[in-house]
Amino acid sequence: MRPHCLELEAFGPYAEPVRVDFDPLAREGLFLIHGSTGAGKTFLLDALCFALYGEVTGDRSPRGLRSDHAPPGQVPRVALEFSAAGGRWRVERQPACEVPRVRGEGTTSRPARAVLWRCRDGQAWDSAEAPIAGNVTDVGREVVNLLGLEAAQFRQVILLPQGRFAEVLRAGPEQREALLKTLFDTGLYERASLWLEDQARKAQADLAEAQRRLAGLEEQAQALLEPWGDGEARGAARLGEAREALAVVVVAAQQQRLATEAAVQRLQQEQLQLTRLADQWTRRQAAREALAGLSRDQQAIEALRQRLQRADRAEQLRPALEGLLQLCRRLEAVDAALIGALQQAAVCRDRTPLLPEAVRALPLPRELPWEVSSIQLTEALTALAASQRDLEGLLVLVRERDEGRQGLQQRERDLTALAENVQKGENLLAQVRAQLPGAEQALVLARRAQDQLTGLEQANTAARQALALLQRLEQADRRALAAQQQLLTARSRHQHCRELDQTLRERQLQNMAAALAAGLQADQPCPVCGSHEHPQPASAADADLAPAELERAAEARRQADQELQEALAASSAAQAQAQALRQQAGAAASDPQGLHRQAAEADLQLRQAREGAARAEQLSQEVQELQRKLEAYQERLVQRRLEQRVGEEQRQGLQAQVQGLEGRLRASLGPAGDQDPALILEQHKGLQQVLGTLGEQLQERRVLAGQRLELEDRLNADCQAAGFSSGAALEQALAGSAERSAWQQQIASHDEARQRHDALLRDPDLQALPEQCPDLQAVGSALEQASEERDGAVSQLGRAEAAQGRLEQLLGQHRQASLEAEALQRRTDLLAGVANRALGRSSPHISLQRWVLSAYLEEICSFANQRLESMTSGRYQLRLSDAVGLRKGSKAGLGLRVLDAFTGEEREVSSLSGGETFQASLALALGVADTVQAHSGGVRLDTLFIDEGFGSLDPESMQLAMDELDRLREGGRMIGLISHVAALRERIRSGIAVHSSERGSRLVVGVSTQEP
Repeated sequence: MRPHCLELEAFGPYAEPVRVDFDPLAREGLFLIHGSTGAGKTFLLDALCFALYGEVTGDRSPRGLRSDHAPPGQVPRVALEFSAAGGRWRVERQPACEVPRVRGEGTTSRPARAVLWRCRDGQAWDSAEAPIAGNVTDVGREVVNLLGLEAAQFRQVILLPQGRFAEVLRAGPEQREALLKTLFDTGLYERASLWLEDQARKAQADLAEAQRRLAGLEEQAQALLEPWGDGEARGAARLGEAREALAVVVVAAQQQRLATEAAVQRLQQEQLQLTRLADQWTRRQAAREALAGLSRDQQAIEALRQRLQRADRAEQLRPALEGLLQLCRRLEAVDAALIGALQQAAVCRDRTPLLPEAVRALPLPRELPWEVSSIQLTEALTALAASQRDLEGLLVLVRERDEGRQGLQQRERDLTALAENVQKGENLLAQVRAQLPGAEQALVLARRAQDQLTGLEQANTAARQALALLQRLEQADRRALAAQQQLLTARSRHQHCRELDQTLRERQLQNMAAALAAGLQADQPCPVCGSHEHPQPASAADADLAPAELERAAEARRQADQELQEALAASSAAQAQAQALRQQAGAAASDPQGLHRQAAEADLQLRQAREGAARAEQLSQEVQELQRKLEAYQERLVQRRLEQRVGEEQRQGLQAQVQGLEGRLRASLGPAGDQDPALILEQHKGLQQVLGTLGEQLQERRVLAGQRLELEDRLNADCQAAGFSSGAALEQALAGSAERSAWQQQIASHDEARQRHDALLRDPDLQALPEQCPDLQAVGSALEQASEERDGAVSQLGRAEAAQGRLEQLLGQHRQASLEAEALQRRTDLLAGVANRALGRSSPHISLQRWVLSAYLEEICSFANQRLESMTSGRYQLRLSDAVGLRKGSKAGLGLRVLDAFTGEEREVSSLSGGETFQASLALALGVADTVQAHSGGVRLDTLFIDEGFGSLDPESMQLAMDELDRLREGGRMIGLISHVAALRERIRSGIAVHSSERGSRLVVGVSTQEP
C-alpha cells in the first residue's frame, strides 16, 4: 500500500482545506513531519487511518473529529488516493457530526458516509467515475480486501502511532498474545483445538452411551431370566448358561403340551358322539310336537279350502261384474256433469242481457230429470247466434267512441303541460329580472376590489413580517428561559459534585492519616511532623473509600464544571439574541395582541379582496348570461301562449264528436245502455257454448242408460248358473289374486309339513332312541378343563420359546455392543490425548494456538535482531523466554528477554534505557512488518509512518537508527517520521511543516522543514 494524496477539511485542528501530495516526498523515500507540540502532526496519521478504516489512533472518538475552528455548517471530510492490489483507488469519508439546522434553531446529526472509487488506468481520480462502494460497511470491506490488513494490523505494521509501536516489546505475555492475534490469523488453530476438545467430549459421550447400552442389555437379560429362576445373570458367560437352562424348560413345556393335546382330542371325540345322539333325540321330539299341532289346525284348513273353491268360481264372472260397475260409474259422472252444466246455463242466462225470446223460454231446471226436445235447443242456439251478429256491429261504434275519448284525454294533458310551461316561463322570467340588479351590483364591487388589491397586499406583507419577528422574539425568550433553567440545574449539579468530591477527599485524607497513625509507635518520630509524642492519633472514616469511587467523584466534578461553563455560555447567548430581537421589534413587542389583531385584519381584508377580484370575470359573464336568458324566456313565453289557444280549440271539437257516438250507443243498447257491448257479446258466446255442451251431455246419458239395462239382465242369468243368488253374493265371494295365492300356499304348506314329519318319524335311526335326552354337561366340563390345561401348556411353551429367542438376540447384541465399546474406548483415549495436548493440558503444557504465536514471535525476533544488531553495534539481541517445556500455564512461550553481548547474560526488556527501548521497539516493529508481509499472501508494505521516540536517542544511536531507515528506504519503502527533534531536521531536508494558529493549523509540503 502506498499513499498518493491526502485531503482533509474541517478535520481536527485543520479548519481550512488541506492537501498533502506524497508522490514528491516518496522520491526521497524518507521525509519528516515536523511542528510544535499540539500543532496537529499526529492528526495527519489519524486522517490517513480514518480515510481507510473509519477509525483513528489513540483514544479519540470519530464523533469528536470535527474541527472547532471550522464554520458551524461545515462538514468534516477526509479523502485519500492510494495504490494497492495492482490499482489506484480513492476513498472519501465523512465522520458522524452535529451541524446547525437549515431551518429553525438547534443542531441535527449527520451520519457517517464513505465512498470508494477505482481510478482509471492507475491515473488521477476523475469525479465522473462511478463508485464501486457507496456505504460505510461496503467501503470498509473493500479496503480490507485491497490492503490485506485489518485496522489493528495497519496501525501495527504501517502506521506506528505515538506511544503505541513499543507495545509488542513492553507488553506482558497476555497483552502480547492479544496483539499477535490481531496481526496473525491463528483462529484456525484455536478452532481446531476446540474442535478436538468437542470431538473428545462427543467420543466420551458415545463411549458412555455404549456402556449404558451394554448395561441395558444385561438388565434386559436379568428381567428376562427372572421368571425362570436365574435373575443374577451378568456378562456373556452367565447369559450362555441361562440359554442352556431355558432349552431344558422349552423341552419340558413341549412334552406337557403334547400330553394335554391328546386328552383334549379324546374328550372331543366323546363329546361328538353324545352330541350326535342328542341331536337325533331332539329331532324326533320336534317331529312329534309338530304333528300334534298340525292335527289341531286341520278343521280350519278344510274351511279355507272350501272358501278357495267358491272364490275360483266367482273369479270367472269378475269381468262381467266389473263392466257393469264401470258403466254405472260413467253414468253417475255424466249425471253430475249434466247437473253442473244446467246450473251454469241457468246462471249465465240470468245475468246476460239482450237475450232472444227463444232462449228465455228454454226450460233449465237445476236438478235431474231434465226433459227438453232437440228442436227447442236448436232454435235457442240459432236465435243466440243472430243476437251475437248485432252486438258485433255495435263494437265498431265503441271503438270510435274510445278513440275519441283517448284523443280528448291526450289533448287535455297537452293543454295542462302548456299551462305549466307558461307558468314556469313566467316564474323564470321573474327570477332573471330579480337576479340581474344584484349581479350588476356584485360586478361593480368586484372591480372595485381589483383596484384595491395592490395596497392590501403590501399592508398584509408588512403585518406578516412584524408577526414573524414577534414569533422569533417569543422563541428566543423561551430559549433564554430554558437556558436559564439549565444553568440553574448545572449550578446545582456542580455544587453537589463539588461537595461530594470535597467530602470524599476529606475521607481519603482522614483514612491516610489513620493509616499513618496506625504505624506510630511510642518514642518513635512521626513521619509527618517528626514529634516523638502522639497525643491525638487520627482515626479512620466510618467506611473504606475505594480509589474508583474517588475517581468517579473527580470525573463527575470535571463533567459538572464543563456543563456549568456550557450552560453559562448558552444562557448568555440566548439572552443576547432575545435582547437584539426585542430592540428590532420595537413597540410591537409591548402590544403583541394588537399586532396579532392587525395581522388578522390585514389578512382577512386581503383574502376578501382577492376573492372579489377573482370573481370579477365570472360576475361579468354571469350578467351577460342573465341578459341573454331574459331575452330567450320572453320569446319562448309568447310561443307557448299561442300553442295554448290552438290546443283549446282542438279539444272542444273532439269533445262534441265523442258525445255524438255515446248517444248512438245508448239508443242501440236500450236498458243495457250503460254496459259494454263487448262484454255482452262475450256473455252471449259463453251461454252459447254452455247450451251446446248440454245437448251433447244429454245425448250421452240416453245411450249409457240403455247399455246399463242390457248388462244387468245378462249378469243375473250368469249368477244363477254359477250358484250365486245375486250379484251381491257374487261380489262377496270374490277374492284378490294375492289373497287366493296366500290361501293356496297356506294349504299346501300344511299338507307338506304333515307328510314331512310323518316321513321323519318313520326313519330307522330314530326308532331305537332312549326316552330321555343324553347329558352333555359332564363331558363339556371335562373338555373345558382339559382345554384350559392345554392352553396353559401352549402359553408356557410360547413364553419359554420367546424368552429363548429374545435371549439369543440379546447375546448377539451384547457381543456387538462389546466390540463397539472397545473401539470407542480406543478412539476416546486418542481424541482426549490429542485435545489435551492441543489445549496445553498435558506435557509440554502449551496450547496449539500459543505455540503457533510463539513461532510467529520467534520469526519476528529473527527479523528484528537483524536490525537491532545494526542499530546497537551488535550489543543486543531479542530472545524468547518461557519457551516450550520451560513453564506451564497460559503464559508459556510468549516471554521476551534481551541478550546483552557485553555481559553474555539475558535480562528483562524493562531494564533497557529509554534510547535502547526505542531501538528495540523500532526493530521489533519493523520485524512485525516483515513477518506480516511474509505471511499475508503477497501484501506489499511500501509505506511506514513512525510517530516520535527519536528524542530519547544519543547522536550515535540516532545515526545508527537513521542508517537502518536509510536501508529500508533503499529497498523502495516510503518512510515518514513525526518528530520535533532538531537533529532530524538537519538530516532530513524535505517533508511537511505543521504550523498552528488561532484559526487552526496549516501545512507547508515539500519544502525545508526549518522553522520560518
